[in-house]
Amino acid sequence: ATLLLFTFFLSAYQQRVAAVVVFHEHSCPVEPLLQNATMPEYLINGIPVNFPFEPYQVQRDYMARVIECLQNSSNGVLESPTGTGKTLSLLCSSLAWILHKKAQVQASQRTNVGELSEFEFEKKKIGGGGGGSGAKPEMDKLLDELNENSGKEGGRWGVPKIIYASRTHSQLTQAMQEMKNTSYGFMRAVILGSRDQLCIHPEVAKEEGNAVKTNLCKAKIQARACSFYSRVEASKERPEITGSTIMDIEDLVRVSTKLKACPFFMSKELIENADVLFMPYNYLLDPKARKANNLELANTIIILDEAHNVDKMCEESASMQIRSSDIALCIDDVTSIMKVMDNTVAIPEDDDAKKDFTIDDLALLKEMLLSLEKTVDEIPVMFSQGGSTQPGTYIFEIFEKANIKEGNYHIIAQLLENIIQYIATITEKNNFVRRGGGLQILAEALSIMFAGSGPQYRESIDKCYKCHIDIEEQKKVRGNTKQADGWTATKQLVPSVKANAKVINFWCFNPGFGMRQLLGRNARSIILTSGTLAPLKPLISELDIPIAVKLENPHIIDGSQVCVKIVGQGPDKESLNSSYGNRDNPKYISSLGRTILSFCPIIPGGLLVFFPSYPLLNKCQEAWQETGIWAQISRTKPIFVEPRGKDQFLNTMTEYYAKINDPDGKGAVFMAVCRGKVSEGLDFADMNGRACIITGLPFPPLKDARVILKKRYLQEVRTRENEIISGDEWYSLEAARAVNQAIGRVIRHKNDYGAILLCDNRFNNPRQKAQLSSWIQKHLNTAQHPTFGPIVRELSQFFRNAEKTLPQAKLTRSLAPLGPEPPTALVPDSTSLLVSGETKKKLDDIKNNFIKIENSNAVTAFKLSDYQHAHRSDATSASGKDFLSRLNTQVRTIDFNDMSSSSAGPSSQAGLVAIHKRERSNEFPSTMVTQQKKRKVVLIPQETISLDDSLEVLEIKPERQAPEDRVELLKVIKSSIVPAQYKRFLVVLTGYRNDRDFGTMMGGMVEIFNRPELYYLLKAMRRFLSNEHGIQFDERIRTICG
Repeated sequence: ATLLLFTFFLSAYQQRVAAVVVFHEHSCPVEPLLQNATMPEYLINGIPVNFPFEPYQVQRDYMARVIECLQNSSNGVLESPTGTGKTLSLLCSSLAWILHKKAQVQASQRTNVGELSEFEFEKKKIGGGGGGSGAKPEMDKLLDELNENSGKEGGRWGVPKIIYASRTHSQLTQAMQEMKNTSYGFMRAVILGSRDQLCIHPEVAKEEGNAVKTNLCKAKIQARACSFYSRVEASKERPEITGSTIMDIEDLVRVSTKLKACPFFMSKELIENADVLFMPYNYLLDPKARKANNLELANTIIILDEAHNVDKMCEESASMQIRSSDIALCIDDVTSIMKVMDNTVAIPEDDDAKKDFTIDDLALLKEMLLSLEKTVDEIPVMFSQGGSTQPGTYIFEIFEKANIKEGNYHIIAQLLENIIQYIATITEKNNFVRRGGGLQILAEALSIMFAGSGPQYRESIDKCYKCHIDIEEQKKVRGNTKQADGWTATKQLVPSVKANAKVINFWCFNPGFGMRQLLGRNARSIILTSGTLAPLKPLISELDIPIAVKLENPHIIDGSQVCVKIVGQGPDKESLNSSYGNRDNPKYISSLGRTILSFCPIIPGGLLVFFPSYPLLNKCQEAWQETGIWAQISRTKPIFVEPRGKDQFLNTMTEYYAKINDPDGKGAVFMAVCRGKVSEGLDFADMNGRACIITGLPFPPLKDARVILKKRYLQEVRTRENEIISGDEWYSLEAARAVNQAIGRVIRHKNDYGAILLCDNRFNNPRQKAQLSSWIQKHLNTAQHPTFGPIVRELSQFFRNAEKTLPQAKLTRSLAPLGPEPPTALVPDSTSLLVSGETKKKLDDIKNNFIKIENSNAVTAFKLSDYQHAHRSDATSASGKDFLSRLNTQVRTIDFNDMSSSSAGPSSQAGLVAIHKRERSNEFPSTMVTQQKKRKVVLIPQETISLDDSLEVLEIKPERQAPEDRVELLKVIKSSIVPAQYKRFLVVLTGYRNDRDFGTMMGGMVEIFNRPELYYLLKAMRRFLSNEHGIQFDERIRTICG
């Protein structure tokens, strides 16, 4: 009877205790915040949502679908075009639901306190009764177990955490800024970043490459040699940390530096109590990154924003490549460490350089690596056949011949990690040039191979993967030609690999492989959203996860705001077709250049020109420079070309916006590539981008092995039931999605307008039209002209009407800063904190990279006027807004795997705005300080930092002149750039003298002298050129330096 009574009370307790949530002491009470919300409140799907104005129908529909996913613990794919307030709607709806959930749990908690007391009373009665003493220990044990289960983890049980992932840190920073400007700014949010962005240890920060920094960091922590790390635990409860509810990269570095604590590990400490975690895709999709960041996905809401290429990210994160040269480098690294341990080479040892391995461990590992190298060398590959392709499980056969298999993988992985950390430690304190790069590649490859285990995992590998072996490319590199002891080796140009060297590619072709891993960790909901996701069916079928909620929102602009034209021929009646067989045609290249030249005088402000690839862009640039078309375009609008380097990119964007904002100028042309930085992540609102020219369809390289295998894979797995697209359909969609993403750079908000010019006659193909975004298709239904003249007339009429009837943004004379010193509040002075030069440089870089470029056209600060539905006939000026231009990724070449998406959906008109209770505005408006003689630039700090005395005024100084004497010039160059860059400068110069390759020389020099303060040295390179390249050089200099 006692046990039955206990079971009854236990059952009642279990039913109600599940909702009990013990909030952290820093968590904010829900009710007062709900009462004090200053934004209007709207009831959507039964959830009160604070929104800054009355939402349009597209925004209501979007928020309803988000909340539906969260309420039903289901997954969703939601598309809403750029300019429809997608990010704002996403944040407000999801945060409103979290807040509502907290309120429910708090109400349950108050109820449960009384019931729990009653239960404890009954427990005492049972324990005190005669004959029931035997049940009391069992009851205590069960009750303690329940309390334990609802303790630390139970503190968050029932209230999911949001994981908000996007492609780049700049996109995440903008989303966090948007969150700060909502009524939900009190909720806690933190961003996860790499040591590249967050490490402030002077010795670690100066290292190049995140892998090297990671290993050196681990070594210092293990040796207790990092004071910044040791202060994290004591600092995380400081008011500077607990008082900041939303902390982005800049906030973390600024506050942590003030506290002399590590920002990288501080961000990890803030995860537990955060309502929202912001992170790049790879932190979430990569199993190794998830483990490194201790991400628990159970009961989380995963939001994948800008998800048009998430399927490619899933495939990339589950794929790996290892070369014969990597294996050889591993062998050299292990051999060098063995010599150190065998005392063949003397190296000072200290407590920091502790070895968690023996020389026998190294000997065994070296034997495995030699066996692996031999196995790879013996794989038969016919170069003429494009390599050898095997089933995915073939990768295990290769490594098992070297005795690297599932049973001993963990032991080998731990040994590799110990060796890498040891190398990092001795490299720091000695002249040991080994970095463990090969071992790092091997460790990452093994972690991907052995991400799972068992027969089911092998079956998935066989189905979703292919193992492709190819010949490793021969090239000359700087290598060790004499001694290979690790620190006295002589560097000379030698062949990089031996003749029979191979490349082992382990490629995943099923994005569902990565998505299922997220679902397998019990995520509550996964929401994929972007402006260009459609067609949704093939995306959903490839992701291979259950999708219950779908949405394809229409655009909110009308026909007067966009002009879409297919330009099938140029002004000379030459057909415009950038197909592979025609792109070398001089007549086509000339006609394309004259087409752009004809449009330049008509289009106000900025003109974006997107090419299918870098090679085609470079080919057109060289041809137009030779024929004079480039110079003609430059006289109408200055030309900017998308660079591949990160630092050059920031400078180029700054100069472009400065030209747009010059009221005396005629705008500018920005030439870029589809799938590049410009097409994927930047905002060209208003005058920054009044027109977009697409010069061709960016199909993936048809003969690339990975493209061939992807098409073949889709054909193999396609059935009538799974609705997976064919290989040819995928190939065509790849191009269309990249085009849609590039087009999305132009129309950026409700009152924006612009032209979209598709300069390739293949866009007339009905199949190609059908793959464009639905809102573009809608405007393509208007009359199209086969000849060039009527298109020019209609385009001119469109811009004349738009300038008369639509709101116009004002231009200012303010110049965008190129590379300012950070405000004094960002970097504590020496009296408050002693920081090294490297640490200060890290803070400078972070401030410079996240600097907001002030101009009248960029958009980050939210304005209610952006969403007013009805256009006024009088041209109302839009106020200045901020723009965040930094992107964190390095663009190497056009990558066919970096997919963009198209959209298709119904169209509808949004309702009128009826309620405007709160307006958000920029606290720091653009400012221009002028004097009679000198022009000055005022730097505007980021509005999230409260700085009273942070405005710094820079004087524009006259350009320096390079010395006439060549010897003196070389001295100045050597003192102006870092040693590594100076060595590269000599290599580039020597190469030009030998082969007279102007393109290679110019590209190298531009990368070396990539800052405005070095442009005078770049100009001085003319004296090293032959006469035949003088004119080309002058043209490039005018383009780069103005």
